[in-house]
Amino acid sequence: MSKVLTVEQREQAGSDSYNRFEYQVHWIVCHIISKLQEDAECIVFCEFHDDMAEFSPDNQQYQFFQVKTKEDSSDWTIAEMSKREKKKSGGYKKSFLGFIFYNYLVFGAECSHCHFVSNNDFDKEVLLWQAVIEDGKKLQEENSVLYQKIKNRLKDEFTNDMPSNFDSVFDAFIQNTFVHKSDLQLAAYENQTKGEFFSHLADKNIPTNTANLILQQLLNDVRKKSKEKIKVPISKKSLVEKKGIDVAQIGKKIDGNIKNSGNYNAFHDYLITQALSDNDICRIEAAKTLHDAKWLDVKDVRYQEIVIILRKTISTYCESFKANEFSGELKRLCIQELQKHNLLSDSLDKSLIEVLYYEQKFS
Repeated sequence: MSKVLTVEQREQAGSDSYNRFEYQVHWIVCHIISKLQEDAECIVFCEFHDDMAEFSPDNQQYQFFQVKTKEDSSDWTIAEMSKREKKKSGGYKKSFLGFIFYNYLVFGAECSHCHFVSNNDFDKEVLLWQAVIEDGKKLQEENSVLYQKIKNRLKDEFTNDMPSNFDSVFDAFIQNTFVHKSDLQLAAYENQTKGEFFSHLADKNIPTNTANLILQQLLNDVRKKSKEKIKVPISKKSLVEKKGIDVAQIGKKIDGNIKNSGNYNAFHDYLITQALSDNDICRIEAAKTLHDAKWLDVKDVRYQEIVIILRKTISTYCESFKANEFSGELKRLCIQELQKHNLLSDSLDKSLIEVLYYEQKFS
């Protein structure tokens, strides 16, 4: 079984201040936006082994991200990134670089890359390290002094628990660890994130209030999953539910909502052609408004499952019976399918079945 799913996390305390936590949340959302723009298929995990982890279904590997902020404007140095803080118990915590090294040490081939992200820039030594490895060259061959300096700093951290494979793990660490100066500023990260999100939706013809709702729900989802505590071993399915955000699914939900919810006038005109009473039209439109809002809530997994089953049942029924109007038989079949999957409840708005039926016919 995957070590990432079985190894106990170093800590689950989360960020140590509100501002740092909110910066981290907004950075993760911006990262998700960038992945949406790439049409990437990946799963982002919030506060899992690091501030963020990203899993690629293609290669079954993880990338780990540390997101650190500084109030002053000084550049990060090797010394600062490898500085150790004393614990209350008397020992020392691993440094930022030490924690990154730990990922390569424990997770081996499952860890493809690690990243150190900050609102501040980096000094010449760190940038030299990055320039070499970004060009695909080996730091040990290009600058042995800098290579040995970083290696010695990490060796000092692991003096009391020196792994037998330290040298090979260090080489993986030094060639696959990248630093990034984030575009998000401490004083303006909220507005910057909103700007990035609206820019992503610019060509999708989506109402501003709907875009705001999607963004706020995404931010809230990242906040919630960042604070969620888990126990290992854990299945991938449970981990995704508790700590993960599937980027591809977010994109599909946004596109699906835009397709089905942004044109209420046209949908109203379509309902008029279906020989429905004014009361039925009002009831269906009210149910559609509620559905659109709930469908955007990425946290409501049960609702998503209900809608998926209903859409599949409606589609099969319409194709099989060439149905041109909503019927009691279709409603019965839908309820039967929900019962079969233990998803039927008294709180379910029965008009939802009609909404999904008329949405399918309308589209």
